[in-house]
Amino acid sequence: MKIAILYDSATGNTAYLAEALHKTYPDAALCTPDTCSVTDADCVLLGFWTDKGTCSDKLKAVLPELSRKKVFLFGTAGFGASDSYFSQLIDRVKAELPADCQVMGWYMCAGRMDEGVRRRYEQMCENPETREKGEMLLRNFEAAAAHPNADDATALVERCRAALG
Repeated sequence: MKIAILYDSATGNTAYLAEALHKTYPDAALCTPDTCSVTDADCVLLGFWTDKGTCSDKLKAVLPELSRKKVFLFGTAGFGASDSYFSQLIDRVKAELPADCQVMGWYMCAGRMDEGVRRRYEQMCENPETREKGEMLLRNFEAAAAHPNADDATALVERCRAALG
C-alpha cells in the first residue's frame, strides 16, 4: 500500500505529529497542501490543525484529491481535551471529505497555542463580565502548552498502525 502523509500545520503541532508518522512510515510521501499531490497514494494520513471547529481552508482545497482513498485522520486542537470534543471535530472534517473515502480511524490531541491567544485570555480576565470564561480559557491554555508531546506521538502511531493493520 502506497502511503502519503498530508498535513497542514499553523504552529508546528500537527507537523510534529506528521514527523512521528513519517518515522514509522519512512517510504511515505510527507507533504503539505503546497508541496505535493497525493494522487498516487492508496492511503493518506491526513493531519490538520483545528480552525474554527474543522480543518483549515488550505487543507479543504485539496480534499477532492482524496476521492476513493483510504484516509486516517489526525489533528491537534488548542481547546478541549476530551474524546467527545475531539470526536465532534473529526466528524466535521469527515464531512469535508469526498463521500467515497474510507476513513480508517483517527487520533486527536491537544496542541499548544501562541502567546497572542494567552494575551486575549488575560484581557478577558480583566473584565468582570468575562473573567470566569477567561480564567477557564487560561487553564485550558496552560494544559495544552505541553502538547503534543512524545506520549501523544506514540499514541498516534499506535492508533494508526492498528487502523491500517
